[in-house]
Parts: sequence; structure tokens; C-alpha cells
Amino acid sequence: MDQVDPLISAIYRWFDVSGVLLMGIIGGTIARHRGYDIIGFFFIAMLSALGGGMLRDVLINEGTVAAMSQPEYLILAFTGAVIARFTYFKGRAWSVLESHGDAFVSALWAATGASKALTYGLPVLPAIMMGVFTATGGGMIRDVVTGREPSVFGNNQPTVIPAVACSIIVLIGHATGHMAIGMVLGPMVSFGLFLLGYYGNWRISTNSEFAPVNQTAAHLAELARKAERRSRNIARELEPTRVRSWRHRQMEKALQRRIESEVKRGKGRKEAVHEADAFLQEFTSQFEAIDAEDKQDVTEEASTSESLLDGIGVDLSGDSYDEDQHLDQSASKMLDMILQDDKLTDELIERLVKQYEARNP
Repeated sequence: MDQVDPLISAIYRWFDVSGVLLMGIIGGTIARHRGYDIIGFFFIAMLSALGGGMLRDVLINEGTVAAMSQPEYLILAFTGAVIARFTYFKGRAWSVLESHGDAFVSALWAATGASKALTYGLPVLPAIMMGVFTATGGGMIRDVVTGREPSVFGNNQPTVIPAVACSIIVLIGHATGHMAIGMVLGPMVSFGLFLLGYYGNWRISTNSEFAPVNQTAAHLAELARKAERRSRNIARELEPTRVRSWRHRQMEKALQRRIESEVKRGKGRKEAVHEADAFLQEFTSQFEAIDAEDKQDVTEEASTSESLLDGIGVDLSGDSYDEDQHLDQSASKMLDMILQDDKLTDELIERLVKQYEARNP
């Protein structure tokens, strides 16, 4: 442990013991409001007054915990409990004492916690953490023991951020050789921040849906979908209309050949056309290069097939390609290879019809 300046040591001492007495009073008053007996008064006062410092000393792990090695800490904590036992703080006075007293002690203890951490050579971040733990540890332990939600979590009372500010000021004072000034200025800034937050009704966001990573991922996914749809539109525009029309005519001819084959086997023409129409509607819902409902762009060549005009239309313009279900380049090449051969096209139609009939017995 480095040699400590006597002035800094005196400031540290006064801040520490003043906070112990005040927190003993606050803890005892809370015990009264909870209906505890004299034993409860002493225990809650002790936890409130000594919890933060004990947590700090245990984490620093240098020597005996101050509350155990220096009797004045226990004496002042119990004195605060006795004061609370004989003085009933309630109403507006108690509300101000609890909130402002907690904030005032937190400001003092943030300075002592950071100062002690620096004295034992802790780095910057652990020193700030020791300031915050010293400032809020006793109050958190007290609230948990009494069955309350810790105030630093539940009601957004500005305590932790002012404690962090105080610790940083103490660290700056230590780094610049003005530790005593930092020890005094830090608590003043901390308590000032508390007052601004308390009377300005500052609140830290508690929106449980706040998730920037998820929101960013969703936005990126939407942008990717838009880019994909745009690229598909461009690809469809680049693909010659005559190629699409040729594909449609080939499928149409294959369906016509199937209808004639079914008629030769004894099936009625209307029934055969109806079945082909039903199959085509099913087919186009999964393979949307062909649209059985859009008849606006049927060419004269396709319209010469009267049997198909009875119930089967073909979109020769390619407008019916679905933006989210299109033929990629490799599938288009494979389809074109099949459609160039009537036999392969008939086999394709036969397999698709069998799949359709198996799904629709």
C-alpha cells in the first residue's frame, strides 16, 4: 500500500464514517416501516451502513475488512439504528431523507471506494467499479434482505451514473496530482447529478424490446430481399420474350398431346380438358413460368389450339413470374433442354401429372 497523504486520509475517514451513521439511520427507519423489532433495527442498519464497504474490502482482498478491524464502524451503524428507533421519520420528511440521504452517502462512498482502490494500485476500470460497489452495495443488500427490489434497478433513481462520475473525477484528480480536490469535487458533482436527475425526472430506458442487433439484422434481411427482387426483375427483363413464349408453347403442345392421347383411350374431351386445366392450375402455383389465369397476352399461335382455349390460358409475356419463386439460370437451362425434345417434354408432363394425382386422389 502506497503512503497516503494525511489530508486525503482525513477526507476519506470523514466521508466513510459520516456515511455509516446516516445509512444506519436510513436502514433503521426502513426496519421500522417493515414492522421489525429491535433486532431487525440493528441488522438492517448494519447491512445498510456496512454492506458496501465490506463488499469493497472483500473484493480488494487486502487486509482485514475495515468494518471488522475498526470498532467505530459498528458503533456508528448501531448508533444510527438507535436514532431511528427513538425518532420516527415519516411522511415528506422521510421521503426526502431516504432519497437524498441515499444519494448523499452514495456520493461520499463513491469517492472513498475509488480512493481505496487507487491506494492499493488497482487499474482504472476496477477502481471505478469499487467506487460504484461501495456507493450502492449497502443499499442493494438492504433492499434484498427486506424483500424490496433494489432501488438502483427498479425505480431508475439516479445513483449509479452519479457514482461513476464521482469515481472518474477522483481518478482524474489522482492522475493529475490533485487527489484532495478530486475527493471533494467528485461527491459534489455526484450529488448535483442526482438532484438534476431526481427533480428533472430523468429515466434510463427500460424498453424490453430494444435490440439494435435484431433490428439491424431485420433491416439487412429486408434490404437483401429487395435487392433480390430487383435483380429478378432485371433478369426477367433481360430474358427475351420469345424464349419465354417458346417455353409456354412447348408446354402447351405437350398438354395438347396428352389430351388427344386421353381422348383416344376413350375419355371424353371435355373431361380431359378439365383435368388438364386443373393440373395446370396446380402446376403454375408451384412452377410459375406458366399462368393458367392470365390470358391477356395469348398470341395468335397459341389461340389456334381450341381445346386449350376452352379452359387453359398461357401467359406468354412472362409477367406472371413470381418475384419470390422464379427459375434460376441453371433450372432454366435444364428446362430448355427438356422442352427441345417432345419425348422428354411428354415425360415431364407425365411425371408432373402423376405427382398431381397423388396429391389430389
